[in-house]
Amino acid sequence: MTTEYIDYGESLENSETSNLPAPLRDVAEACSEHSAYDVVEFRRISPDSHALIVDVGDGTFDAKNRVGIRRFERLALVYSPNLGFPWEVRALRSDFPVTMHQNHVEPNSPRSLCLYVEPWSSVERVWNPQSFLGRVLWWLRESACENLHQEGQPLEQLFFEPAHRFVLPEDYIERLGEPGYRIVFDQPPSICRNRVVYKARVSDEKSHPLHWDSQWIPLTVILPPITHGRVEEHPKSVADLIQKLEARGASIGGLLREAIKDLVPEGQSFEWPVSKANRILLVLGISLKREGDAERTDVYGFALEQHLGLLGEDLGALIRSPGENKWYRDDGILQKREPQDPDRLESYFLEPVGIKLMPSKQQVRDYSGISGSACDLSGVISGLGSLGSAVASIWAREGWGEWEYVDHDAVEPHNLSRHISFGPSVGMPKSELMSAQAAAMFSFEVSHGSLPKAHVRRLTEDFQWLENLLEHKDIIVDASTTLEVPRDLSGMDRSARVATIFITPSGRSSVLLMEDQSGHTRSLSLEAQYYRAILTNDSWGTNHLEGNAGSLWVGAGCRDITMALSNELIWLHGSILARQLRLLSDKEEAQIKIWDCDGLSGAVSAHDIQACKPIHAEVGGWTVWWDVSIEDGMSRLRNDELPNETGGILLGFVDQKIKTISVVLARPAPEDSTATPQEFLRGTAGVEGDIDECRRRTGGIVSYLGEWHSHPRGCKSDPSTHDRKQLDYLEDVMARDGSPAISMIVSDSTISVSLGQQTTTVELSFFTLEEGKI
Repeated sequence: MTTEYIDYGESLENSETSNLPAPLRDVAEACSEHSAYDVVEFRRISPDSHALIVDVGDGTFDAKNRVGIRRFERLALVYSPNLGFPWEVRALRSDFPVTMHQNHVEPNSPRSLCLYVEPWSSVERVWNPQSFLGRVLWWLRESACENLHQEGQPLEQLFFEPAHRFVLPEDYIERLGEPGYRIVFDQPPSICRNRVVYKARVSDEKSHPLHWDSQWIPLTVILPPITHGRVEEHPKSVADLIQKLEARGASIGGLLREAIKDLVPEGQSFEWPVSKANRILLVLGISLKREGDAERTDVYGFALEQHLGLLGEDLGALIRSPGENKWYRDDGILQKREPQDPDRLESYFLEPVGIKLMPSKQQVRDYSGISGSACDLSGVISGLGSLGSAVASIWAREGWGEWEYVDHDAVEPHNLSRHISFGPSVGMPKSELMSAQAAAMFSFEVSHGSLPKAHVRRLTEDFQWLENLLEHKDIIVDASTTLEVPRDLSGMDRSARVATIFITPSGRSSVLLMEDQSGHTRSLSLEAQYYRAILTNDSWGTNHLEGNAGSLWVGAGCRDITMALSNELIWLHGSILARQLRLLSDKEEAQIKIWDCDGLSGAVSAHDIQACKPIHAEVGGWTVWWDVSIEDGMSRLRNDELPNETGGILLGFVDQKIKTISVVLARPAPEDSTATPQEFLRGTAGVEGDIDECRRRTGGIVSYLGEWHSHPRGCKSDPSTHDRKQLDYLEDVMARDGSPAISMIVSDSTISVSLGQQTTTVELSFFTLEEGKI
């Protein structure tokens, strides 16, 4: 049987081969030394492109393979130094099979083998003539053995991927059946390195794509599932497309007719000069199935520079008004009608174009590597400043959560240095800006109805409104950097857990305080435990909150200040907080986490603080909060000093608005204290300096609250007459600053909390840090 080869290029005289490019001559030399290659001749493909024609075969695969690749094939090894990828391999046998992993070529051109998936900038680092020849043999062998397309690899597309692209809305295929749903290409295309990208938007109901001159008219057909098979060549015409798809079991003729009819509203006509072509974009949605199951829907596109009316006539979809350039829907003919002029369909040439859909939320999550985690929680982000907007932007870009945004403030000029906003956004409410940006991340257009809800207000200024907002929410992320939001939320009856995030004034550290899912450990208690961690960890707590002096005046008002803080640190800590909060959001336990960044090395250290069970007592119109760690500390100090009494100062903070007293630390007795089995007199050595250091480390928040002491074994924790006198004195001293004074007394099994003459007694929790249980 005679083998026919494509006459590719023109032969070169022997005298011309000496001037061939050196890389091609190097490949020829490598071929002459390789047992699987026989050099046939050199050819000129174009003025800047030359080819080495070789016969190739190493006998490493079955000659009767199903693919149809022969033991010996004639190939053209083409060198085009001015192309982005200079090396190409063409199969010259005229009946060389269509296989997967071939490059698109022009009609009647030799098939092009796709040897590499990497760009030339990567391949050239390891490329040499010998490896190139080995790659060719590998492609032939693996294709013949049907190993190039692995079992777990996604299904191959029916047609090759062209260069120019049209980008459609994410839900385009699903919404095609909606009445009045239309897309238009009225935006200027984007051009990069000769690749043109046309972006579609959804038109309103009053507009119609056929009424706009020089725009692409989308013509969309969705086919029923067809069986996955080998890659097809691009169809050259509408007739060729119909034939190829019918060969795969998909009848497109009737669907194409209906798609054209849908473009012309009933009772209206399509008017267009017969001498002027339309720009038609044919979009095919094809569901590929493997082993009977639909695996995915691929979308393909073809461009036609043809008259839509004439195409509709030849497909039996439109009727032309005699003597006029008007075409109407052909509604009087059954859908099964055959085209009026099938032969003319050969003249409607198709140019393949790429079709891309904007990513769906699930695809965004897949791209972000978070699809395996819980992503559908509903929440509120309060505070859309530098940190809040960065975190919200990260979550929006990876498709995590459904959010509503709350912030009372607007973008100011000085915000632009480290906010997600841009110059035109100055004066815009931060919550509305974030909402618009989140909606626009994966859409070319944003309608008001599609925006995430934005609220221009303070989160806790109206609790009735806040209750309605949080009714079905899973989480509240507070990035407002205020004390009032988490404290106000702590006393609110709600099911949504609160997570507080902030960056310390120096920008070196970031903090996450997150309530447990049950809502038992509230933000107010986590705040107190966070301060205790600062005060008890000299390795990182000593200067953790310093940096308040880095403020800058940005206006004439006394409140017009901003912090001196790098945008680099905003995104560093914003990324850490966004990721860690996402990963911890489905954990039951409360979280206290701190991250420190070394400014020189860039190393980040994580500090994980165990959150303790909170305890509270109502006394004298106030709610006093402490936790089992404080109880345990006082009980240990008491046990160590028995039979004597012991005690010390209480450190914490007071919130006058919500009437809470939060105990952060119970200090041991100063060295100059007096202790006997009958009484305890607290000394003063080092106390003043201790209180000053607590204020410094916590930015002035934690200070002196009152006193605690123990009672001997067998004694109750109720205050004695002497204790009452001491409390009266303490109350008088603290009243000078308008602060309440508390006293706590620990006994064998109870602890009393006194405020003025009011006392409340609660049972001890008998918590031990070593055992880690109650």
